[in-house]
Amino acid sequence: MAISYDPIAVLMEEHQGFLRRLEEVRTDLQRLSGEGRGARAVAASMSTFADFLAKDVDGFHGRKEEEGLFPILVRHIGSEGGPVGVMLEEHGLLRRHQKTIARNVPKLETDLEAVEAWTAVSVATDAVDRLLADHIEKEDRVLFPMARAVLTPAEMSEVAEICEAIEVQLGASFGVRRPAYGDLRGR
Repeated sequence: MAISYDPIAVLMEEHQGFLRRLEEVRTDLQRLSGEGRGARAVAASMSTFADFLAKDVDGFHGRKEEEGLFPILVRHIGSEGGPVGVMLEEHGLLRRHQKTIARNVPKLETDLEAVEAWTAVSVATDAVDRLLADHIEKEDRVLFPMARAVLTPAEMSEVAEICEAIEVQLGASFGVRRPAYGDLRGR
């Protein structure tokens, strides 16, 4: 069964976009600090970052993994204590860090001296930076190749249908070239 949408390739391309975004956030924060642009500019940058984590990383990409790929993959490898279970735990950690950032940014916007809020945002942002990059590496190097090895073409098609439905439902298009299933199978 040939499918025209390779969900693994799409997820991997989204990962590359997320890594670029993390680098942009790092650069932006360094630039804002170096220019002495102040706390309001940093708070605005963190607010945008929290939205990106909630909408793009979790609400769009994470949903495709959790509703599309993971349930089908666990048919073969289980979830408790295995790679899927670890990925789900990390998704939960990323959500908690995102919520910490989102909850504290309004405090920064109203009180530029809010030390506890600055600390919480800083700690959560650093944790996201490390966790997301490590998480992506584990998925790209371990979980996704495992999925390619164990999922049947029919199951991969099932994953693709779910992922495409999520994209249509959310009306999201990240401009990702959607490679055909066979294009990257050997990757």
